[in-house]
Amino acid sequence: MGTKSPVPAPIIGSEIKTACGEAEKFAANTPRALHEGKWIFFCLPVCEKEYLEDPGSSCYASQIEGESE
Repeated sequence: MGTKSPVPAPIIGSEIKTACGEAEKFAANTPRALHEGKWIFFCLPVCEKEYLEDPGSSCYASQIEGESE
């Protein structure tokens, strides 16, 4: 499995969608992680931490599972 290059982060102040589906304004400190070369944004740092520790049990898990179907 090859690694994809990440897309650049959004422009500060632009609207993003978080892993749980909320619309928020992107900020330099927005919690985020990379998944297959794409940014995943989180509402809270604890959600980012949960994802990094175990992506399969995080709030993003259902979206990851949906990608492989």
